[in-house]
Amino acid sequence: GSGIGPITADYGTEVTAPADPTKTGYTFAGWDPEIPTTMPAEDVTITAKWTINQYTITFDTDGGSGIDPITADYGTEVTAPADPTKTGYTFAGWDPEIPTTMPAEDVTITAKWTINQYTITFDTDGGSGIDPITADYGTEVTAPANPTKTGYTFAGWDKEIPTTMPAEDVTITAQWKVNK
Repeated sequence: GSGIGPITADYGTEVTAPADPTKTGYTFAGWDPEIPTTMPAEDVTITAKWTINQYTITFDTDGGSGIDPITADYGTEVTAPADPTKTGYTFAGWDPEIPTTMPAEDVTITAKWTINQYTITFDTDGGSGIDPITADYGTEVTAPANPTKTGYTFAGWDKEIPTTMPAEDVTITAQWKVNK
C-alpha cells in the first residue's frame, strides 16, 4: 500500500493514528495489531490488512447477441467470452481490448462490427440478362426492370424482390407465360 512514515514518540504519550493507506484494487481493512492509543515501551511494527475488491467488465454488443458481464477479484485472470453475433455483420473485435487480468475499476467494452455485403442474383430462365445487385446488409434495393423473352410474357418473380438487402445471398427466378 501507500507508504506511512514511522511514529517516534516518548513512552506513554498519546499516539495519533495516521490516515489510512491506499492500495490499488484493495480496500483497507485495519491494522494488525491495532494501533495503540499511547506509545508502548518497545518498538512495534503494525501491518495493514487488506480486502481485495471485485470489479465488473460489462459488454456492450451494440445490437449483437447478449454477453453476461464478468465480475471478479482485482488482478485475477479474465477469460474472454465467445464472440457475439449480429445479423448482417461480422464481429471485428472489442473496444477497448478485453484485459487479461481484472483491472482496478469497472469497465464497459463495446463490440466493433463490419457490415456484410450480400448479392441478389436474377435467374431470367433464358430471358434478357439482369445484373446481380451486391450491396451492404440493410441498404435499399431498387428492383430492376422486368426481363424480356421472345415468345413469352413475363409473369413475375418466384419470390418477392426485397426492399432492403437481406442478410444472405438470394437468387430470384423469372416466371414466364407462353404467348399464343
